[in-house]
Amino acid sequence: MSSPLLRISRSLCSSCLRWQRHRLYSSQAAFATSAVPISDLQQTETPSAGPSNALAKAITRKPPKALGETKAGRLVDNDTPSQSRNPLEPTRVDLYLASIHAAGLEPTLDDIERCRPKRHSSPESSKYAEEYNNLLDTLCRSFSKDQLRNFTELYNLGPIWTRSSRRKVEYAESIMEKQWNWPSLKEIERRRRDKTEVVIKTFSVNPSQLFLILGKDGADLLQLSMQYNVHISLASNPLALRVEGFRGTMKQLTEHLSELKKGIIDEIIELPSKQPIRQDLVQRISRLAGAYVENLGHKGKIRICAKDTDKMDTAKRLAIRASTETQGHSSPLLCYVPAKATLEHSVAPSFMPHTYSIYPFLSPRSLPWTMMKGASFRVRRVADWLGGTAVEDTTKTGGLAGGQGKMVTKTEESTDLEALLLSAPKTHGHERVVSASFGHIVLGSASPTGHSVLIPPFKGNWTLSKILKWLHTSNTALTFVPSLPATLLNSPPSNQKVIHRVLYRTLPESRLENSLHQQLIKLELEFSTSNMGETKAAAFEHSSSDRELDSATSGGALKYAEQNPQEVVVSVSEATCLEGVESTLDIMMPDRPMDVQFTVFEHAYVGAGDQPPLLVDYAKQLRHFLTSQDREATQPQPPVALNFRGRIYFLQTSLSVRKVTETPQLSTGTGGNAEQSISAQVITESVLDLESNQKFTTCQVTLDNSAGREAWTRFLASCDLISTVSIPTQGLKADLSVP
Repeated sequence: MSSPLLRISRSLCSSCLRWQRHRLYSSQAAFATSAVPISDLQQTETPSAGPSNALAKAITRKPPKALGETKAGRLVDNDTPSQSRNPLEPTRVDLYLASIHAAGLEPTLDDIERCRPKRHSSPESSKYAEEYNNLLDTLCRSFSKDQLRNFTELYNLGPIWTRSSRRKVEYAESIMEKQWNWPSLKEIERRRRDKTEVVIKTFSVNPSQLFLILGKDGADLLQLSMQYNVHISLASNPLALRVEGFRGTMKQLTEHLSELKKGIIDEIIELPSKQPIRQDLVQRISRLAGAYVENLGHKGKIRICAKDTDKMDTAKRLAIRASTETQGHSSPLLCYVPAKATLEHSVAPSFMPHTYSIYPFLSPRSLPWTMMKGASFRVRRVADWLGGTAVEDTTKTGGLAGGQGKMVTKTEESTDLEALLLSAPKTHGHERVVSASFGHIVLGSASPTGHSVLIPPFKGNWTLSKILKWLHTSNTALTFVPSLPATLLNSPPSNQKVIHRVLYRTLPESRLENSLHQQLIKLELEFSTSNMGETKAAAFEHSSSDRELDSATSGGALKYAEQNPQEVVVSVSEATCLEGVESTLDIMMPDRPMDVQFTVFEHAYVGAGDQPPLLVDYAKQLRHFLTSQDREATQPQPPVALNFRGRIYFLQTSLSVRKVTETPQLSTGTGGNAEQSISAQVITESVLDLESNQKFTTCQVTLDNSAGREAWTRFLASCDLISTVSIPTQGLKADLSVP
């Protein structure tokens, strides 16, 4: 073979030299241990280097050389290391392949397919790595880099696998993995490391991101820890999450947290009150809505961060509601001072006046979420040692209906209750509804730790005038908490109505205590379902899965409806809209178990064509949601604010109500005959606040305006009878004689 051919055909690449350091090629080993001359090598067929049939025809045999030449061309078996060939010189295999290339013969896909095994071991087994490396060695020994690249192009593997900058072994791996579908050995090793190697990673977060990652009471963070099988702890300086887990799950968790951070939406809103929200309410709103809320400055701006728009809207409504309720001052307060009872001769007179104290108050229901977080108290009369009771006996004092007691303000000024409630002139075309609600006037006291305490803010036993003076000077927050009276605890509900009620109020125009008159819009829709059960109406009423109403049939009906959704028919009445002015007056009665709140609502009906457009659209969407058979339909939300007849109204409450109207016989306590009892129309409501998921119960009696003076006396007598009945103490007789 001439020297020009050697210069042209020599094409050793760096990849081939690198592979020569690790592998002993079978062809080199054969030549190194044989005594075959080069001329004989040229007559030998090498199927793995190219197409065997074409190669056999192209190569011609040369005549044998002389004996001396043959001996000169032989390799000596016992050559010393000093006589070994130069590694930089081309091998006889290279010369042979160069000759094939010079002849224009290239291997085809059939040649490389002969190297393809019919099957391989499981990728998880230890034999697979050995089989993978053996096949890789075979391909690298049998073909050059250019040939392997040509194979990738013939297989149409794509530009990323056929580019010229790749190494020889990479071409071979691409053919094995992309064309022959052998699992990647590097990928198998990576997966093994992901399953066994434990790593620690720190994720930096800000307060809003941390709150949304934690979820309510840390439930979302616990779910992440269980889902990805990692241990998560919190680092405070700087704020970060420290995560320890397997490498594979850590990558998945990293992607999840990255997507969560990218999906957080934030918005800055301005409150209508122009005042910041109390810090305890900020935390409560964040928990209720599942969104992060913070005050920005002192001008009534807040920032809300949430995962989705639903939680964002809920946080907006709660923030505006908290702003309007806390900035609007509490209702005017009066204190009822009963007349001195006419003592019987068998009871020793008490020469000292009654004393009062501030006792801890424990409500049977959760307190309103807008109340100050901490302790709650109520003013009560201290029981006399000789009297044996701390409850007013209306048969001796006359009560409200008798007119012998008096109503005083915090400054001990006497006033007339009837004049306050009924003296205002009635507006033409409006109706006036006077009602009395029963509950407790609760004093809120802030706690430094946020936990409930038993120590009252004003310690000791004092006269009523002393406590009223303290309430006036201390400006203590008072909240009326409605509750069910003891007379109706055992009364079975009947003739129930399911109502959805939405209330909108304006901000108070005056900050004076006795001038709280707020414009009010009330929208009500009544639901009725078939006797088979409830579906969306029940789900709308039970918006929180862990809260149920008192009705014994509600849970079973809801369960039945879920099993038989096609058998239930829900109908929704036309919306009833009222617009008017509402005034409230709180009456503190420390001598009785319950306090009373009087309400005067002077209103007019708003026709369907005159109702606010936003409320019309909301009622239409709600009706479609309740009557539609689409189980994927989303529940609409009432508008946060609306403009009606030049006034801005803000959403106060969105309620689901079970309303019961009954007429019980209330005993006057002077005897057991029916003639000594009076009947009163009592309205009890079991209410679920759809915004805060809080439930409470209300009890009302209304004044019959058509009966004149007699109706007013009967109205006050009903208030006396309901507010003076105590809940019997367990373990004691309920029929103890009252002196």
